[in-house]
Amino acid sequence: MTGPGTALRVELLAWRRSTVQRLATPLLVLLVPAAAVGLTTLARSGALVGAGAAKLAEYATGDLATTHVTAAGQVLAVATLMAGGFAVAATFGQPLADGRAGAYFGLATPRWTVAWARCLVVLGWAAACTVAAVALTVALSAAVSPDGLGAEAWAAAGRALAAGLLGAGLAMPFAAVATATRSPLATVGALIGIVALTQMVVLVGGGAWFPYAVPSLWTGTGGADAAAGIGTGGLLLTAAVAPAGIAVVVQQWRRLTDV
Repeated sequence: MTGPGTALRVELLAWRRSTVQRLATPLLVLLVPAAAVGLTTLARSGALVGAGAAKLAEYATGDLATTHVTAAGQVLAVATLMAGGFAVAATFGQPLADGRAGAYFGLATPRWTVAWARCLVVLGWAAACTVAAVALTVALSAAVSPDGLGAEAWAAAGRALAAGLLGAGLAMPFAAVATATRSPLATVGALIGIVALTQMVVLVGGGAWFPYAVPSLWTGTGGADAAAGIGTGGLLLTAAVAPAGIAVVVQQWRRLTDV
């Protein structure tokens, strides 16, 4: 067999054995819930004063469980983008940088199928990590919240899950960057550049329609007013980035040369 199913199985096996996956998975699945619950606990402990207290002021009040999952969503919105960006930098950029990509020209499976499968594996991994991180946050919150999880907390959990998935999708265009530059370092540099650009776009008030700002703003990172400003159009535009990015990289790999 040389079709998409075979490509998916091969890429999944390769990803399971990769160093990036082994490092990033526990960071997403374990660190995100720990950070959400830990920061909320710290904010409500009264131990913080000054600038630290001001930065965590939004975590110091409100329903405890809702705050936990909201904080998790805010972290995931950025963490899945960064993890996904590093993943495609490694899976697309490194083989091209060190010459291993030449072997793809001897495969019976078309190169574009390999690229498609690789994108789906990274997306599926990021989605699974997001689900696990939100589920663990919910479980931890249920254990420490005296009133359990109400409707507002479950709604926040759904938003956290969606924000994490959107963040993962936003990493897909960096597979195209990795292919074009043939450099994982250049890809990481582009990722950092986009994060910096996002901050500037938000500062000038354009975040509601800038896909790389939407997930964070939607989860309340910029405050309640900024979150309310994220409409269906901005969310749909953000969701469209993933299929667009995959389409571009698949087309690149159709035309890929070994020089």
